[in-house]
Amino acid sequence: PIQTYQFHTFGTETAPGFSKTKEGWSNTSTPHSLDILFFGDIHNNLNLKDYNSIAQRHPGIDIVAQAGDWMERGQSYYYQSLLCEWIPSKLSKLPVINCPGNHEYRKGIRKSLPNDWYTWFPHPQNGTVDHKGSMYYIDFPQLRFIVIDTNPLNRIVHLTRTLTWIQEAINTTGDRHIIVMMHHPVLSAAKGRFNPLIYAFLRHPLGKTDLVISGHDHSYMRHMPFVVLNSAGKPKTPKQHKHLTIEEQAIVPVYSILSFPTHQTPILRTYRISDGYMIDSCYVHH
Repeated sequence: PIQTYQFHTFGTETAPGFSKTKEGWSNTSTPHSLDILFFGDIHNNLNLKDYNSIAQRHPGIDIVAQAGDWMERGQSYYYQSLLCEWIPSKLSKLPVINCPGNHEYRKGIRKSLPNDWYTWFPHPQNGTVDHKGSMYYIDFPQLRFIVIDTNPLNRIVHLTRTLTWIQEAINTTGDRHIIVMMHHPVLSAAKGRFNPLIYAFLRHPLGKTDLVISGHDHSYMRHMPFVVLNSAGKPKTPKQHKHLTIEEQAIVPVYSILSFPTHQTPILRTYRISDGYMIDSCYVHH
């Protein structure tokens, strides 16, 4: 039978474990820290056991953030497959921050997100004129979380509007940390995945932020502030960057947790999906 479901998000008046204040969404479940779980490119390949294992390893998670390609395609069958594994899991009670990947978009001459996507993920409507709900930002007392829909950026009109919106979102952040999540990465992590438009136009403005989480490349890479995640997609061969010193690379499926302890430097830790072994960690300096 067809299931209907609306993920908990910060686009409504309530979110589990948070309260809305003038400074942004305040964490009420674990007020002395904010822990964000990041996935990238699940492609319907994680099951109930995977989700519950992660929840058991990290009981203090406050938010789940997904950097695109959660579903294989944004169609009913794949959406229902996701719900069958997600709804019974311990993570499903947490608020979600979701970014559309290319696999969430419909194929065809005029690529677009299905209307149901906006119902499933009722995100804030503070994005660009053309992409409210898929491009947006969320304020917390300690950080501004910016989500960029990179799928339409091959069209100049969308690219120009997005650049203007990104600059405004960054410049009006104040003293908060700036965390960005987008599907296509600025720095490619695997061979044959280089995106010249995103590299040329977003490398400099996003290089001024504190952390940029991406997916798409099915390989793990960290060159701060840029991090590329692959959580369940078929791994691809890592790319060797001639002019960059890459801090860490891996091809195994991983997830990351960003922890914001009160009055301390945030730290990003990355773990293997299979057994929870930590493969990488670094501080996120402001």
